[in-house]
Amino acid sequence: MNLESVSKAFDARALLDGVSLGVNAADRIGIVGRNGGGKSTLLKVMAGIEPADAGRISKSGSVTIGILSQADASDENSLVRDVVLGDSKVHEWAGDAKVREVLTGLFGGFSEELLNRKISHLSGGERRRVNLAKLLIGDFDLILLDEPTNHLDVEGVAWLAQYIKRNTKLAVVVITHDRWFLDEVSEQIWEVVEGKVLAYEGGYSAYVLSKAERARQTSVEDGKRNMLIRKELAWLRRGAPARTAKPKFRIEAANTLIANEPPPRNETELLNFAANRLGNTVFEIHQATLKAGEKNILDKLYWNVGPGDRIGVVGVNGAGKTTLFKALLSQIAPTAGKITVGVTVKAAFLSQHLEELDPTWRVLEAVEKVANQVQLGNGKELSASQLCEKLGFN
Repeated sequence: MNLESVSKAFDARALLDGVSLGVNAADRIGIVGRNGGGKSTLLKVMAGIEPADAGRISKSGSVTIGILSQADASDENSLVRDVVLGDSKVHEWAGDAKVREVLTGLFGGFSEELLNRKISHLSGGERRRVNLAKLLIGDFDLILLDEPTNHLDVEGVAWLAQYIKRNTKLAVVVITHDRWFLDEVSEQIWEVVEGKVLAYEGGYSAYVLSKAERARQTSVEDGKRNMLIRKELAWLRRGAPARTAKPKFRIEAANTLIANEPPPRNETELLNFAANRLGNTVFEIHQATLKAGEKNILDKLYWNVGPGDRIGVVGVNGAGKTTLFKALLSQIAPTAGKITVGVTVKAAFLSQHLEELDPTWRVLEAVEKVANQVQLGNGKELSASQLCEKLGFN
């Protein structure tokens, strides 16, 4: 596929401006860039979902392209078999090694029970796997993946990386914020920045070092950009050596570019977003049993969450992580035992599919519905617009 001087704008804002790039057979390309910078738009233009405003996109007539977008367009009433296998007859896929490999890798097994489940009964992570399975089982020369690791558990991310690496004839272009995944599967990095796409040889580790070297050579004075580079180099030094087909620098070279680790987050500001004084208990779970259908999610659980606790919840897709959150928020009740919420506790919830956001709201409007000013608790405060700016909305 070739892109020649491709441009695309929304609301007079140029997301792509004269972009010229090419994808060759079996290329492995990772796309990075700030949120809202045009990464997803680039994939949609490549897939033909969005038309380009200017320029030309060409591909060989026999090349087939599949795309995994962030949106889930599956029919709620469909069965898993309908989405993944379409109209294929049983005898066409039952003995297909590829079908079995993908379903086993993504779901841990291959069964009629899985294929006959309704989409509406699946968790967010399971639905993501269904859409991935449909794409990987399809007969494509090029697949475009927009955040494929979202809602996947650790095992699912690792399996997907290995599957891509094994299928050496498949061309892949992927957007993800998962640095490990990018380093595992990418041999090129495209950075989308200010309407342009800058290409870097190698995986994500090589990209970080190339960015740092470029900044040093050009004496970049942009404080925010330098801070980002420092954070990425700090991550790189904490991890394994660069896993890349064409490394340009050794990891040790990072230490000559930026000597110190980036300053840590201001923990005081983070902790003091809570304006009310909390008691000893935020959540107290006392001998709680929680079910989803006939499946036990919790079984006589004792658990206490106190002020300032930072807890990560892990588990395979469908294990009940989201159900647990809903129980803590009193959206569903335990079948036995009780869950006590601290008297002064105000709980906020960010769901997988962002149901709490009205798509007709503007960004600032959505934030101001919660608060016009945010008290940090250390004598500082932020307006809603300043908070939006800190989160990347200009």
